[in-house]
Amino acid sequence: MELADRFDVPSTPDQVWALFWDLPRVAMCLPGCESIEAVDDTAYKARMVQKVGPFQIAMDIDLTIDEMHEGQQVVVSGSGKDRMGNRLKLSKLSLDLEEGSSGTGVAYTIDFTLYGKLAALGSSVIKRKAEDIRVEFTKRIIAELASS
Repeated sequence: MELADRFDVPSTPDQVWALFWDLPRVAMCLPGCESIEAVDDTAYKARMVQKVGPFQIAMDIDLTIDEMHEGQQVVVSGSGKDRMGNRLKLSKLSLDLEEGSSGTGVAYTIDFTLYGKLAALGSSVIKRKAEDIRVEFTKRIIAELASS
């Protein structure tokens, strides 16, 4: 499944880039994210908790930076699982920043696959939940940048 969004913020690319590397602030912007922590320069661990349909999911996710162009783009992949046997494969999460005349354009694409009982819910339920998270994440990022 793929999700994508693009929005403009009245902040410089440096300010936006700094926000995305401030892991506690990003965790607050991502609905259901309880924590994000650096393991080393290219590896991170995150903990996500979500209610999806009838399931309450608590998943530990390992993330790896595959590609980075300072101040412009970062590409991440990863995987995770919960104790109920649900698994996530994050094929690609790409974040791109582009300087504009009145701020910065932020674009992101997430390509992921779910396995286990979650997958049995069907793509429409998963897509609806993922879309809700995407919309809320975008709102929170815009608000966080406006307050800094």
